[in-house]
Amino acid sequence: MKTQSLIILALAVVVHSAQTDESKKKDKRGVSFFGSPGGFDIFGVVPSYSSAWAPGPFGPSGWSGSFNADLALGQIQSQATHDIAQQALRDPFPGTPSIAYTPEVLRAVQQAKEANNNVLIAQHRVSEVKQAAIIQQKIALAREAAAREATKRCEEILAHAQAEARASAQQLVSLQQRLATLKDTVAAAQRVAAARETAAAAAIQKNASETAAELRKQDADKQIHQSEKEAKARDIVAAKENAIANAVQQQQQHISKAAYHPWG
Repeated sequence: MKTQSLIILALAVVVHSAQTDESKKKDKRGVSFFGSPGGFDIFGVVPSYSSAWAPGPFGPSGWSGSFNADLALGQIQSQATHDIAQQALRDPFPGTPSIAYTPEVLRAVQQAKEANNNVLIAQHRVSEVKQAAIIQQKIALAREAAAREATKRCEEILAHAQAEARASAQQLVSLQQRLATLKDTVAAAQRVAAARETAAAAAIQKNASETAAELRKQDADKQIHQSEKEAKARDIVAAKENAIANAVQQQQQHISKAAYHPWG
């Protein structure tokens, strides 16, 4: 029972640690995280970046470069929590019976961990799209200002700048739509993680119940065997005592006969 409680607690800590780390890091991601587009992510909606991208001249960047360090720390904490859960599976507490977990139990725990990792990845991508939307909004505002300035010079420059502003606005709308889609993905991943954690807890409970029943059966068999051994030992002692008593009685009868007939 203690081992089961420790495993369930470790799974809860994994989920809580992933969500806490993501909430702390979502305000620290900035322009320095993005690089030149190198394709699209696994969802096919957000450009992937391969190298660092310097911030534009539209104002100071509000994000530091400590995101990678925070992400690494969160991964280390999550891995440490997972190692504790795995150690609890391998090393039971002293004084408790050893529980051999079935492959189904271990697979359920592994699936719960993978689901939690999927939640963390999805939340990470939501934060990336949020930052991209903010950057695109700043670009759109800057281009609108440039369009207003261009009206003082010529109509051609004005038309071009307005076209760029409309394109930026369309990109902003597209990113907002993608953000909504990724939020739905996060919610779905969280539901899957919760379901798999419930399945893992049920599998552990079932395994513990089966192990306890087997241990009770073994104890009952052992007690029956011990009782049979004790009964056999008592029978042997009783037989020896009867044999000794018979021998003593026969000896006494022989002595009595010799006393009444001393001549033989």
